[in-house]
Amino acid sequence: MSLKTHNLSLSIAGKKISEQLNISFNPGEFWGIMGINGVGKTTLLQTLIALRNADSGTITLNGKNVHDYKRIQLAQSIGMMLQEYEYNFPATVLEAALIGRHPFINSWQWENSNDRQLAVNALKQVGLQLFYERSINTLSGGEKRRLNLATLLTQNPDYYLLDEPVNHLDIKAQLEILSLLKNQFERGKQCGIMVIHDPNMAYRFCDHILLLLDNGQWLAGAVKEVLNKDNLSRLYDCPIHQLSDAQHTLFIP
Repeated sequence: MSLKTHNLSLSIAGKKISEQLNISFNPGEFWGIMGINGVGKTTLLQTLIALRNADSGTITLNGKNVHDYKRIQLAQSIGMMLQEYEYNFPATVLEAALIGRHPFINSWQWENSNDRQLAVNALKQVGLQLFYERSINTLSGGEKRRLNLATLLTQNPDYYLLDEPVNHLDIKAQLEILSLLKNQFERGKQCGIMVIHDPNMAYRFCDHILLLLDNGQWLAGAVKEVLNKDNLSRLYDCPIHQLSDAQHTLFIP
């Protein structure tokens, strides 16, 4: 199982995002994607799931071009947690989480007990086990963010595309969610690809990193090889200091 980019060149509004990007995303890996605002991180995620077309190059899932899959087939293997998502319909928390099972349910078919159990387990994982019957309109921004992730966990795809999954969350909640995701991918059957802004969180939880630099340039590889003060200073065009001891590494602007 693999999700790969092959000489992928991508741009938006005439601005290059990536030039000749070649990466293999594999089960068991947790990737972070970093770059300045507007560099195209979200656009890259959307391209990986065939919501956008590349300028050139291809993306394959298990050797097949992602654009050759039916949408429902692709949704069974790749799921995406959007940066912002508003619920514009009345529903309970449990009903909203069950949306994650839609790619696996035939037309006019209802969720079964297994689908419901997946949703219940996912809500427990994100700390919403007491919220099953609450209306989604009563949730805070942070609680809605947890529900977004629970819906993706209920979908249970092979590839998790995560666009800033811990925004709106306090520090404790960020640690809990990122630890949950890291444990999920360390089992070796699934892969995470996450847009993240905090280099310290990326260094702590991700094992691979993709840095989107200016004018389509990029750097990718193991976190401990790529995420350093020189590359971060280049990425953000400002001095970044690196403090390290035997157990910790900290980046400070």
